[in-house]
Amino acid sequence: KTFKIKKAKLRDVESFGMLCTEKELGLSDHHETIMQLPKDAPLGTDLREIFGDTIFEISLTPNLGHCMSMLGIARDLAAMIDSKAHRPSFQLEENSHEKTSDALSVEIKAPEACPRYSCRLIRNVKIALSPLWLKKRLEAAGVRSINNIVDVTNYIMLSCGQPMHAFDYEKIGGQKISVQLTEKETTLKTLDGEKRKIPEGILMIYDQTKPIAVAGVMGGAESEVQDQTRHILLEAADFNSSVVRRGSKGLNLRSESSSRFERGIDHEGVTKALDQAAYLIQKVAGGEIAEGMIDVIPKQRKEKKIKCRIHRVNEILGTTLSYSEIESFLLRLEMDVDTTDEEIFEVTVPSYRNDIHQEIDLIEEIARIYGYNNIDKGEGRVINSPIPHTPMYLVEQKMRTLLLREGLQEFLTCDLISPKLSELCLEKGSSDLRAIEVLHPSSVDQSILRTSLLPGLLQAVKHNFDRQTHDISAFEIGRVHFKLEEHFHERTSAALVMTGKRNPHYFEGKGAHVDFFDLKGILENVIVGFGIPMPTFSPSHLKSFHPGKQAALHVGSIRIGVCGEIHPERLETLDIDKPVLFAQLDLHDLFELQGGFTQMAPLPQFPGSDRDLTLTLKKEIPMEKVMKHLREFKSKLLKDFFLLDLYESDKIGADFKNITLRFTYRDDEKTVEQAQVEKEHERLVETLKNLS
Repeated sequence: KTFKIKKAKLRDVESFGMLCTEKELGLSDHHETIMQLPKDAPLGTDLREIFGDTIFEISLTPNLGHCMSMLGIARDLAAMIDSKAHRPSFQLEENSHEKTSDALSVEIKAPEACPRYSCRLIRNVKIALSPLWLKKRLEAAGVRSINNIVDVTNYIMLSCGQPMHAFDYEKIGGQKISVQLTEKETTLKTLDGEKRKIPEGILMIYDQTKPIAVAGVMGGAESEVQDQTRHILLEAADFNSSVVRRGSKGLNLRSESSSRFERGIDHEGVTKALDQAAYLIQKVAGGEIAEGMIDVIPKQRKEKKIKCRIHRVNEILGTTLSYSEIESFLLRLEMDVDTTDEEIFEVTVPSYRNDIHQEIDLIEEIARIYGYNNIDKGEGRVINSPIPHTPMYLVEQKMRTLLLREGLQEFLTCDLISPKLSELCLEKGSSDLRAIEVLHPSSVDQSILRTSLLPGLLQAVKHNFDRQTHDISAFEIGRVHFKLEEHFHERTSAALVMTGKRNPHYFEGKGAHVDFFDLKGILENVIVGFGIPMPTFSPSHLKSFHPGKQAALHVGSIRIGVCGEIHPERLETLDIDKPVLFAQLDLHDLFELQGGFTQMAPLPQFPGSDRDLTLTLKKEIPMEKVMKHLREFKSKLLKDFFLLDLYESDKIGADFKNITLRFTYRDDEKTVEQAQVEKEHERLVETLKNLS
């Protein structure tokens, strides 16, 4: 709506202009009142001179969680320039005779997930807009001002690195707080207005009857601070990094709080930040701070002490730093150093340095403060000898080459899968093989180590199907993990997955689909490529595969893998509506069996003589049994044999099948005589009668 600006008196001053709110000026979303400038702001001064500031954008690597605050950056800069970081000073006034512990009870039911939970009660606060200095500092950091209470919690998070949350105390049912993992799926409307499904295993804050916040991620809308709020409960806590990450990923919800908890916060700084927040709230919103705080620590955390050897520092960095220089660098990093030993420091790591765990971490910090540019590069070395590789690496590379040669493309999937997918693909039976659960997984969907490459490849097939890619011939080389007889095992495997058409439509008019024999042929070529004798295929009874379309691969008595068509019921669970072929080989077994050079033989110099033979067999007799019998047949003339045809019909009986074999007889020293061939062939036929 447009209107004409006319001459008028505004605050007893004649003006032809108009006073604009911050929203109308495009400075913020607030439009209730005009912007209040400081009283000492000179008339006619450009606003940029009053509010102008220099803003630095800093990119942090994931391990530098202690620098996700003004204080953290100040500490690091102070160490770099050998100065001191100044902390804000304040004097908290508890101006109420009421005790926080009398107004509320706190219970931590998941101590591993919540090492510390602290809170303070502040009554009779006045919810209003934040003062200009607070709003401008938040805006400079990219945070939208909401109200004075919420703004203080955000300010403390940005200044100290401690995420905080303020609850409307009167909306906490039963005046009780419980920190626990969800035992079943529940729902919560979060502060962003979304009603979210909370899966099992997510750390939540509960009152006596209901969930009121996702711990470390976001609060609930039902207990949020609003304009009519009078009493607030101020929360500061230390939540486990992995647990918060699981909650954030499980809800697909990332916040400023969760990003800090995921990297680790200062366990000892929780109560300091809580006191500073209470002090600021009292300054900007008034109120009466209850006496004391609730500070629940289920298990006291020990100080982290690490030994650091002087000679090891110089050995790793290629320096000649002295005892006093190294001590100085560590002290600048606010570490306590025990110097009773002239060769070894015992260093006490500050509680906010969650990234330092061992001696090499201390050496990295020393290098950082000393300056990477100050470390002598030394003379360059040229290595002419080939880099040695582990035998298993060479087997993996050889397998990769052979499979690429067969026209397959490589897939890469994650070792971590969901319990549902693990259960779907884990074979049940007499074996004690069990899946391995991950401690503190980032999400339920990545909480189990795979026992087979099948789950990931099926997910990849589904991913491609959803994007209209239905012709897939691929492989993966990766590790599988399982627990057997109370021992943990890790094996390297190669897996193949095939579905769809054998060739593109322009190669083959009918568009024939891949089948079991395509998969079988690739496996035979790959195994022979390792210099291993042709494998045998025998019936198997795995529940992941189609009952009549699966086989186990053996070389001698060693089972090296399985292959077949995945059971339709398993595919249906993943919404895959087309047949999928799968095979998996154990590379450790192939490594043990692989031969050296392939022996070559000259082409035959004399012609051979072929004979065809048709056998009628019961359907349950596998072809491999026939082939094994023929391989064991001793004959100097029989050089080759193969399956020529398979015939099934009601004419020969529903329980029978006809197989036609072709045999090639040849004498290596002369042209074979037909009488010899007939005699040898009759002897072979007699031995086959036992099968039919």
